[in-house]
Amino acid sequence: MKGQTVLKALFFMAMLPLIISCETEGEKTAVSAVDISKSSSVSKEPDELQGLKLYLGYCFVCHGQSGKGNGPYAEKLSSPPADFSDSTYFGGKTDEELYDFISKGGLAHGKSMHMKPFGFQLTPEQIQNAIAFIRLVNRDGRIDAAEDQGYSGEEIYNNSCVMCHGTSGRGDGRVSKMMNISVRPLSPETLAEYSAAGLFNVVEQGFPPESTGIRSYMPAWGNTLTEKEIIDVIDYIRTFGE
Repeated sequence: MKGQTVLKALFFMAMLPLIISCETEGEKTAVSAVDISKSSSVSKEPDELQGLKLYLGYCFVCHGQSGKGNGPYAEKLSSPPADFSDSTYFGGKTDEELYDFISKGGLAHGKSMHMKPFGFQLTPEQIQNAIAFIRLVNRDGRIDAAEDQGYSGEEIYNNSCVMCHGTSGRGDGRVSKMMNISVRPLSPETLAEYSAAGLFNVVEQGFPPESTGIRSYMPAWGNTLTEKEIIDVIDYIRTFGE
């Protein structure tokens, strides 16, 4: 038995360089994929409003409703999230540098491990939209969401809500899992607790509303979605129980 154990150990040591080589090659492939996406052409001008919708779905929990690094999850992190309103820091960053950072994540740049790479989740156009919104925050700008953007309730949900609520509204989205956030399922039983107006207010004002001063994982969408878009996404959510 002892001899067999020694042989197994020697075999593993002999194979170790090959294993490491495969892992390293995989890492190189991943980075190359991000580089390729960076060079992809984007047919439209960056859209700040679409960037805001992505931001609230992917970035809000750490960076906060206004991008100041004070999201509801920020206090649980070992290092504080970036404050996008810091013009001294972000004013010196090019769009290409921000793109690279968002695509490859914090560790690839010697920064926080909490900043995950989004190069495989977001398209080049989506990342550029997010950068456009960050630039808007940096210059203390505002977005006018008065016009309907023509997206269906399903499209709005999949762009902005799925990261926390999950594809079927079970509360098992990637962000909620990664950060161990408890998100109530959007089941018929949960929705039955709210009137139509009450559910509209939750989406519009967040939960609990930002005005209460209580940290909330549900951001306010009233400045991002039109009244019709909020109604459309609620109608889509109601289909989960069908």
